[in-house]
Amino acid sequence: MASIIRIKRSSGTDKPASLNWGEMAYVTGIGSYGGINQYKDRIYIGDDGNNVHSIGGQFYTSMMEHAAGSVAGVQNTRNSDGGIVAVMDNQRKVDQWNVDNLRLDLNTISSTNVDGDVIFDTNGNGHVNVVDDTFLSFGTDKDAKIEYDENGDDSVKVTGASWEFDTSVKVTGKGKFGCVGISSNVIETEAGCGDLLFIDPYPDGLSNEGTVVIKGSLQVDGTTTSVNSTTSTLNDPILHLGDLTSERTVMQPVVAGISTITLDSVIGINTGDVVGSSSALSASGVATVTSYDESKRIITVDQTIGAPGITTTTQLTITHAYDTNTDRGISFGYNTSSGAGNNKLGFFGYIDQTNPNSSATSRAWTYIPDASTANALVTGTRGFLDIKGIYYQTGDYNTHGVVYFDEDGLQTSTNAVASPVNTSKQILTAITKNTLSLSGSITVTAGDVIRQDSTAAYGVVEAGGTGGLISLIGVEGTFDTTNNLRREGNNGAVENLSVTASAVNVIYTNKPSWTSTLDGGTFWVKLCNNQIMEVTLTLMF
Repeated sequence: MASIIRIKRSSGTDKPASLNWGEMAYVTGIGSYGGINQYKDRIYIGDDGNNVHSIGGQFYTSMMEHAAGSVAGVQNTRNSDGGIVAVMDNQRKVDQWNVDNLRLDLNTISSTNVDGDVIFDTNGNGHVNVVDDTFLSFGTDKDAKIEYDENGDDSVKVTGASWEFDTSVKVTGKGKFGCVGISSNVIETEAGCGDLLFIDPYPDGLSNEGTVVIKGSLQVDGTTTSVNSTTSTLNDPILHLGDLTSERTVMQPVVAGISTITLDSVIGINTGDVVGSSSALSASGVATVTSYDESKRIITVDQTIGAPGITTTTQLTITHAYDTNTDRGISFGYNTSSGAGNNKLGFFGYIDQTNPNSSATSRAWTYIPDASTANALVTGTRGFLDIKGIYYQTGDYNTHGVVYFDEDGLQTSTNAVASPVNTSKQILTAITKNTLSLSGSITVTAGDVIRQDSTAAYGVVEAGGTGGLISLIGVEGTFDTTNNLRREGNNGAVENLSVTASAVNVIYTNKPSWTSTLDGGTFWVKLCNNQIMEVTLTLMF
């Protein structure tokens, strides 16, 4: 008969108080870790000091009563606390791993607490590293990606989605946005992207709508400035043309000990011009241009550059000290008819040169409606001036003189009456002209005087003939359509015309006119006996 080996056993809630060395005991019942049942369902053994140690039992083996590699969904009904032990399969895997609030399941690391964060935190200077040519993707469809493209162009690439920042972004190196590069305080186009840079404030893109606001002063260093707007406004009370100073940008570092400076442009710079605005220049920060190279955009100054040199993007002030002998003013384009062949260029402004189309001296104000320009010099026939009146500068005219043109075409005036100058063999007079539409037909001769009863108006017949319309010059008084008209011939005879004017038209009033014949004028003459008499004179030259 088989032998039965028994060990100490108990159905109580506590483990044995002591066991002999090698003596074993068993406590039955479903156990748990902690509480009154924490010693049940275990096997114990005593050591050489009669101390009791747990060495096994179903409390422990029940934790492993599941398929190797399975953790997810496993339940331990033997122990009241439901604990299990992860048993790896033959590939050293389990199907799920949980640590505190983190879960590793398949390819997913997730938090198990609601709204819990997943934090990657290295110890010291360690890195959270994504290896070369590996995507860090976002979204269920993984359509947004970050990759360090080591095998490509050795750059970190973001694809699939745009980036949005709700705070400022600091880029310490050069930032590239499409064909636009931003570095330090420079915005520029990238190599291979052409030489056009657009600033477009309108969402539709490259339209002519929207407004660009520039705070502060604006410096344009190009050779041509084009404004394609239909309306331009300036707050400046005086528009200035032809600056005597300009700002130029240093394009390459200038080391101490040399005399050459590379600029963004040297057009308009001449020898003798003064360069300033840099502490590296002696003579109180200025130097003089001794030569320049337009193709290389290099100027040479009359001194060597001192320490610490001049850095790139430094703005130098060029004070122009050379007479370019060029004109100054405003040119404008217009069309005289349809077709490009009728395009014209007009100009008004200061002419520095003596023009062959005029006797005017240099530096004269000029208007040319059909002009030609070359090298900032304007040529062409002068145009007309249409104004209401003109004043001479005080002191440049003679009181009570008559305006006339000298042999060079210069408008001037005669001297005062006390020192007369003979300008012609004619008399300058002011004439009023009327036309009278008559109620009947009459015959008149040039030089006849037509007088009107009651009004005392009179005038000289301009041209003879027969009809119902006569023209009168030298009109004095006001004709009406009521009173009778009379004709005074050259022989002094007075004829009653027995007609009235049906209409009176004033052609002009007091129009200046040169004449060699003065007819019909009424003058008051002071005789030797101090008597005053009225006379009518006809003067012939």
